[in-house]
Amino acid sequence: MRSLFRIIRRYSFTAGAIICVILLSNMIAFFALGYQKMQVSRRQDFRRSTLEAISDALFWENGEWKLGDKGIQELNDSDLQWCMGLDNNGQVVWEWRLPAHFDRSYSNAEVAKFSRWYLNDYPVAVWDTGKLLLVVGLDPDFFARYSEIFPLNDIAVIPQYLKIIFLVNAVVILFFVFLLGYRFYLALKPLGTGVEKLSRQEPVRLKEKGMTRDLALQINHTSEILQEQKQRLNKRDQARTEWISGVSHDIRTPLALIVGYTDRLAKSSNLTEEEKRITDTICRQSQLISQLVSDLNLTSKLAYDAQPLHLEKCSPALLLRECTADLYNEELESENGQTEVELDISPEMEKAVVFADGNLVKRALRNLIGNSVRHNPQGCQIRIRLYEKDGMACFCITDSGTGIPQVVVENMDTQTEKIHIMGLRLARQIARAHGGNMEFLRRETGTYDVGIRFPAE
Repeated sequence: MRSLFRIIRRYSFTAGAIICVILLSNMIAFFALGYQKMQVSRRQDFRRSTLEAISDALFWENGEWKLGDKGIQELNDSDLQWCMGLDNNGQVVWEWRLPAHFDRSYSNAEVAKFSRWYLNDYPVAVWDTGKLLLVVGLDPDFFARYSEIFPLNDIAVIPQYLKIIFLVNAVVILFFVFLLGYRFYLALKPLGTGVEKLSRQEPVRLKEKGMTRDLALQINHTSEILQEQKQRLNKRDQARTEWISGVSHDIRTPLALIVGYTDRLAKSSNLTEEEKRITDTICRQSQLISQLVSDLNLTSKLAYDAQPLHLEKCSPALLLRECTADLYNEELESENGQTEVELDISPEMEKAVVFADGNLVKRALRNLIGNSVRHNPQGCQIRIRLYEKDGMACFCITDSGTGIPQVVVENMDTQTEKIHIMGLRLARQIARAHGGNMEFLRRETGTYDVGIRFPAE
């Protein structure tokens, strides 16, 4: 489920980043648009400098007010619609492009009214020149006039209002981010559970709805395929196990007859020494075939958990001594008198016990020790150490012979007909069935010795 939480975290961060980018983009667009409008307004707005220039250009001459060339140029360059000058009595004493239907005299009340509002639908601005009241008309299609009075307290709390708005927006954004993330989590949680079940080869059936409908459909379809394959593999493995078991049973009877008859022939006094040697060889090879068939049957059962373990408290030191004695009695004395086995058992392992199937442990040890015997026909020194490490009873089998080749180690997990390593695989299966393992110990010559370990109490 950790992967789901990582997805939700990334989704939440992504959603938050998208919202922040959108807000930032809106702010940039707002300020850019405002700046552009300000530039346009500055070009089309009546500027203070324009009114000051007009005021400075007005002069009294020959009983009337006139405007100098500089003022006329300023008016022509501006976007003002008209302009007039009022004396102290409200009379129009100077005008520029003033419409004909406009009054030429205004009372104090009318002046007070249009100075804050409109004059004949024209927004106006006024400027006191000191001698005249300069009144200019603005373009009604571009300008609007509003006059409001705000208390200072209302203006002072604007920063606080902005902070509150920012906090409210942040809370709303976080709420929706986590809400969307939680809904996304609820949508993905069944998918994560389904994937976990698929990894355990369990059947999965998800609801095919919502935004994960297509994924749920694919997971359900995959589960059906896997379950069908699992059933076919189980049937095949069961048939394989039953076939191996049947073949082993069928071979065991004729092998027993061969071993029995050859043993009787070997004891006959009518045979020559050469014939006795041949019958002894037939007997040993028949026993070897019986051992191989038994190993094949056992490794098949262990591979498919069909071999029950008869667990009991066993002494690893005693199991090792019994196994070595059996080898001496059955192989070393009769086949290779040049091979010697040395046991090195640590003192703490003399009293240690393992909870295991004693027969299977002896089977694994016999396979490993027997490899050293069979692959060194000229004889060798075999040393078996039994010691405790990390709560495990460790058996280390080394010999003075050729050792285990590199190709055997490399092909432990592959199927090949070039080498025969069933005994090693069976020993590893037995160790793993008990919760232990088998390892290869590299020599300086490039070949390997072998060690096997079982949990110890």
